[in-house]
Amino acid sequence: MAAGMQAMAAEVGLKMETRDRLINTRLALATAEFARERDAFDAVHRALFRAHWEGLGDLDNVEDLKLIVAEAGLDPAELEAALAGRRYEEVLDANRREAVAVGINAIPAHIFARRFLVVGAQPDEVFDQVLRKVAEVESAEEGSPA
Repeated sequence: MAAGMQAMAAEVGLKMETRDRLINTRLALATAEFARERDAFDAVHRALFRAHWEGLGDLDNVEDLKLIVAEAGLDPAELEAALAGRRYEEVLDANRREAVAVGINAIPAHIFARRFLVVGAQPDEVFDQVLRKVAEVESAEEGSPA
C-alpha cells in the first residue's frame, strides 16, 4: 500500500515518507482547531500535512506541534496549555460524530459543494467526475427560479 501511495504522490510531485508506526492525529486535530480560532488554520493545516507526509515531524508529539504553530506566528506555550487542558476534546468529538453521520468512515474524505462525498484515496478521474457534477448542479441551480 505504501509503495502505491508513494507512486501516486510522485506522479503529482508530492513527497510522502513511509512511517514505521501509526500516528494518532488527535493532537494534530486539536492543533488545527487552536489555529482556526486564531485565523491561522490554512498555514497550520498545510504545515501539519507537510510535517506528516514529508517526515518532518510527528503529529502526536507536542514539541513538534509547538514548532509548527510557532512557524505560523502563534504562541507555542499557549498551544501546549490548550492541549494539556484538553480544550478541544468536545469539538473533536462533535466533528467525529458529524463525520460518521454523513457517511465518512475513512480518510481521506472530501466533501464537495456540501453535498458530494468522496471517501478514501481515489484516482483523478473520480475527482474530475465529481467536479463536473458540481458544475452541472450549480449551473442548474443558477438557472432555476428563486
